[in-house]
Amino acid sequence: MKLSLIVTDSGPLITLAVSGALDVLFLPGLPVIVPDMVRHEVIADLSKPGAMRVADWIRANNPHRLTVAPTEVFEEFMLLKSLNPATKTKNRGEQAAAEVLAKALEGQDFGAVLVFEDSAVRKTNFLLRLPDAVVVTSTSEFLFGLESRGVIASAQAILDRAVDVRGNEVLARYLAGTDDSGPLPDWPQTLRPS
Repeated sequence: MKLSLIVTDSGPLITLAVSGALDVLFLPGLPVIVPDMVRHEVIADLSKPGAMRVADWIRANNPHRLTVAPTEVFEEFMLLKSLNPATKTKNRGEQAAAEVLAKALEGQDFGAVLVFEDSAVRKTNFLLRLPDAVVVTSTSEFLFGLESRGVIASAQAILDRAVDVRGNEVLARYLAGTDDSGPLPDWPQTLRPS
């Protein structure tokens, strides 16, 4: 299966932002799509770690290197938030990513990479909503895939910088070797630079 685009959830954007490594998403040479709901989750509070960097990165690269994709999930969220300001974003980024992937892959003969922060997503019913042509990978797996192809020097260095800033429990478990996500997928073999 040839992979032709990358869609990302909010976690990878935050991790890569605090690591100063957002541009690694462009290294496979594939179009990058950020769902509008994901953008909102990340930059709604610009005082949070990485939020300002992500906002600046999206502004600098949209539309020539990345696309912010509109979703019904975000429209619905904004409507609900106008009725009840306490409405939470929980799971809406994932729903928006699934919506974007379904639209982008409908009737196509290529696949996509979905980059998630938490490899435990494989254990949820979320995967049932994804098209078959989607390779789901964690931020760590994505980075180590790039390293295995010689595209970046050290995935570990990027992850270490993220843990230093975020103290992210999932990344810390992965780095300590206690993550039970299994072996890294062989997705780098299917990526073709543009």
